[in-house]
Amino acid sequence: MITVGFAPVWRFKEESDHGSHRLRHVERDRVVHGAADPRPGRLSGAARALALTVLFAPAAFGQNYTVEVHPELNDLDIKIEPVAMTGMLVVKLTNDTAQKVRCKLRFDASPQTPYRSSVSVDPGQTEQSVFRAQRKWFAVAVEVDCEAAKP
Repeated sequence: MITVGFAPVWRFKEESDHGSHRLRHVERDRVVHGAADPRPGRLSGAARALALTVLFAPAAFGQNYTVEVHPELNDLDIKIEPVAMTGMLVVKLTNDTAQKVRCKLRFDASPQTPYRSSVSVDPGQTEQSVFRAQRKWFAVAVEVDCEAAKP
């Protein structure tokens, strides 16, 4: 029997006779310093609080930013509707012309790397392009360049 503090620890020959001196010290340190969790696989109180904060922080705190749209529609009847959400920006494009339209979008949300996207919109249809946040935004500039699709 080995006594550590006030808690006796019983060791049998099979457990302690591994020939590994390091293994015995690691196990002893686990018992002495209280690292043995009675519920393995569970998060401690501080770790659980941190995990919940990271999980719910975007929804709880929200993100306010301005959206600037710079359209170049080339005399096409295209409706542009930016929908600002927490963590992402959705740009809805509605084609009110009689021909298919191809729109190129460029999102610039400094300090995030600029993002490019292209969307083809059939006559009378609405399509959307989604830009997700990787960092905190303060303003997002969206350049929309639409032209008639070539057959």
